[in-house]
Amino acid sequence: MLSRLLTLIGSLAIVSLTFHCLADENLADERLANENHKSIKIQFVTEDLPPLQIDAANQPPSGALIELVNLIIEDSGIDAKISIFPWARSYELAIKKPNTFIFSMLRSEEREAKFIWLGKLFTIQSYFAALRSNANIHLDSIEQAKQYAVGAIRHDLAENYLLNKGFTHKKNLYVSNKYPALWNQLFTGKTDLVFTNSIIWRHEIMKASFDPDEVELVYEINDFASDLYLAANLATDKAIIEKVKNSFEVIKADGRYQQIMTKWQLTPPHS
Repeated sequence: MLSRLLTLIGSLAIVSLTFHCLADENLADERLANENHKSIKIQFVTEDLPPLQIDAANQPPSGALIELVNLIIEDSGIDAKISIFPWARSYELAIKKPNTFIFSMLRSEEREAKFIWLGKLFTIQSYFAALRSNANIHLDSIEQAKQYAVGAIRHDLAENYLLNKGFTHKKNLYVSNKYPALWNQLFTGKTDLVFTNSIIWRHEIMKASFDPDEVELVYEINDFASDLYLAANLATDKAIIEKVKNSFEVIKADGRYQQIMTKWQLTPPHS
């Protein structure tokens, strides 16, 4: 009897030891995975796009979507930072560098296969804007806009949209690397129209040191992509993608996303 009892106790001890060893191995694997992710250079790139992303001199980036992405980074437990560049530079980095995330990017058929798409951040509506003093501009169609000089941001989806509609560089389409230059062209008479959207145009104009009350939205562009997304380079680590995606979904579900939008007086998109 005593022999059987000792055998049973021994067996239980082996099972317990095996269980704890496996648990320790799993914990070690998890810690190693986290350490590996921290050793990978992860970056989030974007552009200056008030009030969604704001590049303030000598201060950390701010804005509604900067707050959201910082929260995603914190919740997902990854080691990453946000960098603000001109859009063309951010787009190039996101295309070429693994483990690079980009926001806020319009999703289109042309871009679909070039990135991993993680989730919708916000929705905008696009317009042509003109100076109020330019009373001769009357638009009922995109086709009519071809008779004017139109400004857009280089490598932005708006540039591709206009090219596909038949606009021509340096004939009726003029691209700029940065928004201050874009609006400067309008206010100095080098362009007649600017391709912009319903959220950011006033902020952009003020940041360029012009008066937004001198500008009006003259034509709504209904067939242009309007959903802004968080996306990633195609070669980004799959585990990092899952961490970021899951974190974003939790933040949307638990109300923190809505809190950020309310703080910045923005209406969130429909899912």
